[in-house]
Amino acid sequence: MLNPCCAHLLNCYTNFVANNYIWTNHAIQRLKQRKIPRKLIDQALYHPDKKLYRNAYVTEQQKRIKGITIAVIIKENENGEKIIVSCWVNPPFPGTKDYKLRQRFLAMKKASFMKKIWLTLLNKIGL
Repeated sequence: MLNPCCAHLLNCYTNFVANNYIWTNHAIQRLKQRKIPRKLIDQALYHPDKKLYRNAYVTEQQKRIKGITIAVIIKENENGEKIIVSCWVNPPFPGTKDYKLRQRFLAMKKASFMKKIWLTLLNKIGL
């Protein structure tokens, strides 16, 4: 019997398998946080415009649709299984944390010295 206080840990390491890919919880979490429709990720997986080989086991697949780049990081394990590690879109969708961080970054680039101090302070306190 699993200890109730450790039950949540079991969910941290379970994976979702779909269409020959294993989705890590991290990838599923990023998909939800970034409000990325699963259809867009499928486009990057099955019809990529570009494949970037990071090393022997890690590939980044990209698909460009209507000015948006969809990226998926795939790692192949020793059994040859393809594991989706993370995914994102560039530019990020409005209403997401990534969008807010990008807007802050762009504002910081053209801000005055005092405004940069203010924006840095907001970043440090998490606003």
